[in-house]
Amino acid sequence: MTANNDVYENEEMKPTGLPSDEVVAMTQEELINGLLAAADYAVDEDSMKLVVVERGCRKFFEFKIHALSETELMRIRKQCLNYKRNPAGKNLPKIEELDIAKFRSMKIYEATADDDKLKLWDNPQIKAGLNAKGKNIIMSYEIIDAVLLAGEKVWVSDVIDKLSGYKEDGEEEVELEEYAKN
Repeated sequence: MTANNDVYENEEMKPTGLPSDEVVAMTQEELINGLLAAADYAVDEDSMKLVVVERGCRKFFEFKIHALSETELMRIRKQCLNYKRNPAGKNLPKIEELDIAKFRSMKIYEATADDDKLKLWDNPQIKAGLNAKGKNIIMSYEIIDAVLLAGEKVWVSDVIDKLSGYKEDGEEEVELEEYAKN
């Protein structure tokens, strides 16, 4: 038997050396299933990350976050823009200023798993309790400002970015304590 005969006997290959129609169809089906599964990043438990809010030795609460799409991030960014008059002249375009604190809070809110969002950020009891403490909570994402420290918000925001595919090559995962030390 020659090498050419082996190719012809292989049921997965055509005499031309190309994959058979069944293999191509199976691959196309796997491709479709893969694409559909990839679109479920916001509800897939395996692609979520658990965020534990601890200060010192005390654990306060935890919640799961998922990746955000570029469209979601751009929508959040647009909601957090403030426009100011251009000091160089009124005929020039207005200056955009991003409210970074609001952006991080809204980003965390949108990336929180739906069941945790209901328990934490959309919980009327938490909102009422914070209002009683003088926090003046109107929107659900404002609870995040009231309960997370600035560094914690930056850390969670960075984790969301990594889940969303913005992780740099060779970058190591950094825990909250290590982030705070640096």
